[in-house]
Amino acid sequence: MRRILLPVLVAVLAVAGTSAATPPKSPVVAQQVVTQKYGSHPRQSVDVHWNASAAPKPALVLIHGGYWYEQTDWSTWAEEFADQGFQVFSIKYRLNFEAAWPAQREDVASAVQWVRDNSAQYDADPANVVVLGSSSGGQLTTDAATHGTNALGLKGVVGLSPVASPYRAWTDGNSSTVSKIRKVRDNAAILARCYPDSSDNSTSLRDTGCWDTWRETVSKNWANPGDAPMFLVHSESDFVPATHSTDLEATAEANGVPAGDITTKVVANSSAHGRGLLSTTGMFESIVDWLKARTAQV
Repeated sequence: MRRILLPVLVAVLAVAGTSAATPPKSPVVAQQVVTQKYGSHPRQSVDVHWNASAAPKPALVLIHGGYWYEQTDWSTWAEEFADQGFQVFSIKYRLNFEAAWPAQREDVASAVQWVRDNSAQYDADPANVVVLGSSSGGQLTTDAATHGTNALGLKGVVGLSPVASPYRAWTDGNSSTVSKIRKVRDNAAILARCYPDSSDNSTSLRDTGCWDTWRETVSKNWANPGDAPMFLVHSESDFVPATHSTDLEATAEANGVPAGDITTKVVANSSAHGRGLLSTTGMFESIVDWLKARTAQV
């Protein structure tokens, strides 16, 4: 039975540089920004980008990526989505070296509840909540769509390069020499606090057994009719391959999810990843249109 040596594995993980995507220019608006807390941990916070409105606007929750291991800044894109008619809530959550799975799932649920509880203060509609997540944040997004059959009551979710199966990321990393693919693998192991082994269901480093923890992280394992609609995007040469999303889509449809509730888009001739996909031709506009259709904006 192999055990993960957490301090050693954390120490050897180099922080990979991420290229900041450049969003399109928007008109200058009287947008307000405030940071609030949804929990007691230092990372349990939310940056609210909002425009005063006589009528409540849909709430868009943004979940950053960073291998579950580091925070990434979504402030510029949050401004862009706010200018498109959403009240935007960009959340932070406990990272994998600070708390094992399912702490991150619990943080997303707590943040969404905070958004609903405080929606009136930011002219947001508590019944009209959508989520967008990138990379490891995309895993939290597809998990929110499926776990408990959309227990969070989301109108729709967007995943940019979602790591919908950390177990697939583990196996891909074992057969790859690409540093980013191997980094996803290693951080998935930190998230679970063990290496995946179907014979290992001990609870020495977590409340749930090791194998059960890995199963819990894989979104397709919970796909059922009633899940939130999903729009999932990868690039053709994404280091988180589109099979994460196409496998989720196929499994969901086999489990009775209506065809069309999950859409997987692959951007040809591109290696963009996560938020970088928003800068590919027409993608930001396509995502905005999809979100507006889910929230019945006219």
